[in-house]
Amino acid sequence: MKRTQRFERRLKDAQDGNEIEVLKTYKHEIELQRTRQQASKNGFIRTACQQEIDQLTAEKDAIEMEVVG
Repeated sequence: MKRTQRFERRLKDAQDGNEIEVLKTYKHEIELQRTRQQASKNGFIRTACQQEIDQLTAEKDAIEMEVVG
């Protein structure tokens, strides 16, 4: 599934009243990427994990601003 489709689906879900579950999902995914990043000795993987963390954090912040205000 494309990232934009996932984001749009989660945004709609958050707007429908499940914002807590959506934000928990983002928090969990960010923590998984951080764990993977810290465990890796490969610089390329560490960079890819950081990019994923940045993207997930930006999506989470956008949903927080949209739903919570």
